[in-house]
Amino acid sequence: MKTKTILITGGESGVGAATARALAAQGHKVLFTCRDLDEGNQLCQDIKTAFPRASVKNMALDLASFSSIRLFADKLQREYDQIDVLINNASLAPLTKQKTRDGFELQFGANYLGHFLLTQLLLDVLNEAGRARIVHTSSMMHWLGGIDFGSFHGEKFYDPIRAYAQSKLAILLFSNELARRLRRTKITSNTFHPGGTPQEIYFNLPRAAYLTVKPFLAAPEEGARTAVLLATAPHLSDSTGKHFSKGEPVLMSPRARNEDLALKLYEVSAGLCQVEAL
Repeated sequence: MKTKTILITGGESGVGAATARALAAQGHKVLFTCRDLDEGNQLCQDIKTAFPRASVKNMALDLASFSSIRLFADKLQREYDQIDVLINNASLAPLTKQKTRDGFELQFGANYLGHFLLTQLLLDVLNEAGRARIVHTSSMMHWLGGIDFGSFHGEKFYDPIRAYAQSKLAILLFSNELARRLRRTKITSNTFHPGGTPQEIYFNLPRAAYLTVKPFLAAPEEGARTAVLLATAPHLSDSTGKHFSKGEPVLMSPRARNEDLALKLYEVSAGLCQVEAL
């Protein structure tokens, strides 16, 4: 297996940490971002203790800050000639309304918009890999989501479940739009449902909804298996614009398949992030 340089956002815990461990164990060069450098340092130490020859490094990144994202992207491109895989994994799910440093509702701003900006800024370094992959952590909760263009700055009543579902739907729409726009390149874009994190969101669902999703919840290691597969499996090298769960393609919601909605969201997001659309 060819050794890849793989960047994971939100790698210090949960699915991100499990994915970092699994990829480092396979011999890949793993970079992961974290908000808490102490937690990141501990994970690096744990991985190197288990796998002494592992190549793993943690880097600070706050996806709730455009300035942090831009500084991080600049630093990464100075230090690395190419990135083979970008795994947009980091996710927040506050139960009370919060905002990013740039004034966006936190779940939309960090879970989706921060990753939108980061991905746009790293497309050149991904393209240098020759054949690169972008993997986005979404959720089956996207089925409950809608895109309310008037809610992005937190103007509306805050429902944490609705906000989480919107952010995960936005990720799917972005991935699908990227897949269409990157067809002439060798960069692919796919999403996956990791299995039940963050747990707080699921526990706060109405009982009937929770009982519906409960069978699909899984430990971080289960979600990591699909992330690793999408990042490295040779038979998925040309797969793009798809959504996965438990290692297999699964159906997206009708809204996630809406190309007009994906186009509008992409163009609005490019304007909000002040980046040039592809």
